[in-house]
Amino acid sequence: MTRWSPRPRRWREKASMPPRYELTMLTAERELYQGRVESLVAPGAEGYFGVLARHAPMIAELTTGELSVVDEEGSRRFFAVSGGFLEVEWDQVTILADAAEPADEINMLRARQAQERAQRRLRSRDPNVDLARAEAALRRALNRLRIAEKREQRRS
Repeated sequence: MTRWSPRPRRWREKASMPPRYELTMLTAERELYQGRVESLVAPGAEGYFGVLARHAPMIAELTTGELSVVDEEGSRRFFAVSGGFLEVEWDQVTILADAAEPADEINMLRARQAQERAQRRLRSRDPNVDLARAEAALRRALNRLRIAEKREQRRS
């Protein structure tokens, strides 16, 4: 008869650390993030969803919203995202965003100006104005403002 013995201590220490995976976030202009993360929450076309390590493989369409990432140190980082795709593989997630910006790089003045421009276009009733494009610009500007304001609140 074999006696049960607890697993070595070293196993328990590793088990207490949450599993991580590699995240790469890209836009057409630059690489926004590259590193190991514990989790992320993204704005999908069907609603917000989360991704942890060992998530089932999938591809999801992203929409305008806030993307949050918990890095391997446990720090939470926020990004304003406007469209794109997210691909999940066993130990890697790749985000190809149409437009994305880290919360700490959002310029509030420029975002307010973009909001005002979009609102003017929508109010103008000009038949040459592409309403869908103006509405999308307004959603992006409001998203950037909301994320930047949340960042300011967290600092104070």
